[in-house]
Amino acid sequence: MQMKFSLLAALLGLLATLPAYAQTVASDTQESSINAWKRQVSNRLVSKSIYPRNSPTEGGTAKVLFVLDRTGNLISSALAESTGSGELDAAALAMVEAAAPFPEPPAEIDEDGLRLTAPIVFRAKTTLPWTGSLPPAESAAEQAKVDAKMRSICRRC
Repeated sequence: MQMKFSLLAALLGLLATLPAYAQTVASDTQESSINAWKRQVSNRLVSKSIYPRNSPTEGGTAKVLFVLDRTGNLISSALAESTGSGELDAAALAMVEAAAPFPEPPAEIDEDGLRLTAPIVFRAKTTLPWTGSLPPAESAAEQAKVDAKMRSICRRC
């Protein structure tokens, strides 16, 4: 009888741990679906990246706060942190608007107005060593040699 009681106690102890394990697995699954959704939102933003022509060459990082509804539609967006350049800040806001609508959030997120903050990084522009629209004479001469070699290889191209 004592052995049956200890076996029953061991089984009950095992059953008591199962819900905690199931809860951990469920929370890991929720977290992974939320992280996957955040990656989708980030990829959507990156796909709409632009670098304005008249912006400064040093780049910068803007933080944009935006609010989405339950279907992924953009409700509002605002600049949370500036790059210091009006052109880059406007481009960051334009990227968020161009990326809308966003993927629908997972069911695990039960908020109606999802507030997200995204850093938009503008890399520094690289400038050409010459200021005109045409390359320097040395580069033009080098390109002429390459063109002549290509014509000698493929005469009918």
